[in-house]
Amino acid sequence: MGTFSKLAASAAKLVVLSLVPNISLAMAATSDDLFNTYFANVLDGAPCFARTYDDAHLAKHPGQQVRAIEVDLSKANSDGRPNAADHFTLGFALMLTSGPSWFGQAASCKTNDADFECYLESDGGVFRLTPQKDGGLRLETGENGLSLEGTDGDIELTGKDGIDRVFDLVTSKAECQAAAAFFEGGSD
Repeated sequence: MGTFSKLAASAAKLVVLSLVPNISLAMAATSDDLFNTYFANVLDGAPCFARTYDDAHLAKHPGQQVRAIEVDLSKANSDGRPNAADHFTLGFALMLTSGPSWFGQAASCKTNDADFECYLESDGGVFRLTPQKDGGLRLETGENGLSLEGTDGDIELTGKDGIDRVFDLVTSKAECQAAAAFFEGGSD
């Protein structure tokens, strides 16, 4: 017969092992719930999160390149599958302080338990969207930054230094509509 501590340790292992399937189910529900909250079950049209910096902010941060940035849920994945927590497509666009042109690309994303991990097409880089208490999303570039193609050339945002690494986005329609109008209008 074993000692009390050995019996307690064996009982604890059994409890943990019996919980493992339930833990994985809870994690799956969490990622589905997160996706539904921010992207799938939005009642006011296509979900859009954005930020535009005013002239006063840009004057205080002269090194900042980004004037406006937005992410919006695409109607379908680029492969034709419906958007779902494990694979969905976002439109990603930004405007620089140097002019009125938008730069944009699609991003393939997946939902993790606490955030969304996204990859810009054409090896444009990685970014993460983390839910904030106010209902917005914090966009953080990966350590290699982001690269986007545009009609006026390509741009890069460094992932290692500078102010263009973290953006606090709020729900919005104006930026997404402006970016869509620019791309649909042939960027004239």
